[in-house]
Amino acid sequence: MNLYDTIVKLLLENKPLLLFLVIAIGYFIGRIKVAGFSFGVAAVLFVGLAFGAMHPDMALPDIIYMVGLVLFVYTIGLRSGASFFASFKKSGLRDNLLAIGILLVSAAITIVLGKIMGVKSTLMAGLFCGSLTNTPALASVIDILKNTPGLSPEAMRNLLAEPVVGYSLTYPIGVMGVIFLFQLGIKLWRIDFKKEGEKTAEITGVSTEELEHVNVVVTNPRLIGKDLQTIGESGELHSLVVSRRLPKGATEIEIPGPATVIQHGDILTLVGHSSELDKFQAFFGMPSSRDLSLDGSTIGMRRIFVSNKAVIGKAVRELDMYQRFHAIITRIRRGDVDLPTSGDMTLEGGDRVRIIAPKKEFKAINSFLGDSYQRLSEVDYISISIGISLGLLLGMIPIPLPGGSSFKLGFAAGPLIVALLLGKLGRSGRIIWVMSYNANFTLRQMGAVFFLAGIGLKAGYSFYTTFQSAGFQMIMMGAVVTLFTAGLTILIGRLFFKMPYNLMMGMMSALHTQPACLAFANEKDDTGAANISYATIFPTAMVVKILLAQVILGW
Repeated sequence: MNLYDTIVKLLLENKPLLLFLVIAIGYFIGRIKVAGFSFGVAAVLFVGLAFGAMHPDMALPDIIYMVGLVLFVYTIGLRSGASFFASFKKSGLRDNLLAIGILLVSAAITIVLGKIMGVKSTLMAGLFCGSLTNTPALASVIDILKNTPGLSPEAMRNLLAEPVVGYSLTYPIGVMGVIFLFQLGIKLWRIDFKKEGEKTAEITGVSTEELEHVNVVVTNPRLIGKDLQTIGESGELHSLVVSRRLPKGATEIEIPGPATVIQHGDILTLVGHSSELDKFQAFFGMPSSRDLSLDGSTIGMRRIFVSNKAVIGKAVRELDMYQRFHAIITRIRRGDVDLPTSGDMTLEGGDRVRIIAPKKEFKAINSFLGDSYQRLSEVDYISISIGISLGLLLGMIPIPLPGGSSFKLGFAAGPLIVALLLGKLGRSGRIIWVMSYNANFTLRQMGAVFFLAGIGLKAGYSFYTTFQSAGFQMIMMGAVVTLFTAGLTILIGRLFFKMPYNLMMGMMSALHTQPACLAFANEKDDTGAANISYATIFPTAMVVKILLAQVILGW
């Protein structure tokens, strides 16, 4: 027995070894960048195809990719739920309708191309998923096909391989085509991202600037004798936090609250976006040479992790921090971004809140908010299991269609829709549906690699044959779908809706549900503005593509 046969025999007899070997090699290859492009986690699929081509039985039990699929789409839904429903405010509804319209046209083009070229619907469904780089949509197609009755094991394996082949052949151009159009648009319109960022702030009302602080002496006679709540209600303190106050003639710094009355000569510390602080400083009075934040005799500042289940999912104003501890929250750091605080903001597990408070209160504040990094990594398997079970039950319900037929949401769309709803809800009594960013990301990545490894190994043996017969044709058809979808988005967004280019890059990345494209956009525009439109469009694009892939499959 030669070395090749020995390796094949070893892997056939040790399926856990096969699974984790594919994941390890795929992850390594996915991190390799060439001209700023990398496959990321999708490389696990290609490695799975390579290993699967070694032997007809080089596959894993179906439960592996099914569990991976459910974890993947459920965690995506949880993370996107709040932003999905919030996106329908302001221009969000328009942008989501635009995304739906473009995806409908893209699906129609895919169907027409398939009919003209005589390509099977299974391949075209995979082509649609790969051209728009959407793994959950591919998963929904696989989920439907595996229930096809009356097929032998070999016929079933070949059937499941077809959409995977279409996906695999078109996925690379699905990423590179969008990045190419990003760069072309930047050159064509000579984009100045500083100006684009200013337009973005006007549209979204959300600035992507860093938060800073200044100190000011109150001299404005309009403010004398007014409390901060009254000033704030007049709209004068939008996106501003007053974190410290030194009354005129006093020696001890205090933490102001809503009822704090401003007097002439008071020194205040203002926290806000850098571009707005000069305006706020002029509104209150004149710059102060004294920086109150440097005086730490009685007042302190700490960043504290939110990990207590009792406060997760609650709005900042519900915490009553000032009444409880004479403390205020000046900033919330979520992921890698500092957010200005407002009373309506909801705390999430893993948020790091910057607290200004009397030093003697920090022990009690730590206990109140949790401040446990270990607890952030814990997963509430009760809430996850209940949520996934509800999603799976929803996916099993037949939904009637005109003509007497019906379809099911399946293992992909069912959990995704339930997760979006639970992500918006946040908590139900003592059950917390959402999880920390770290825990969510870990489960999402685990689900993705299990699904991609499982389905790649299952389809690998049939991949080479299909590639020989229709590979180049599929790649060209995929390029048409990718470039049309991204190009149409640019033209409509830029020429008709006058969208800032950074927001439009985020929209295009979300239409393709492609983190690699979003990473490229953030590399070109370091304000992170693309993340705003990405979060607005991503859940809608995800659900619509899952449904459209099933429509293409049945055409």
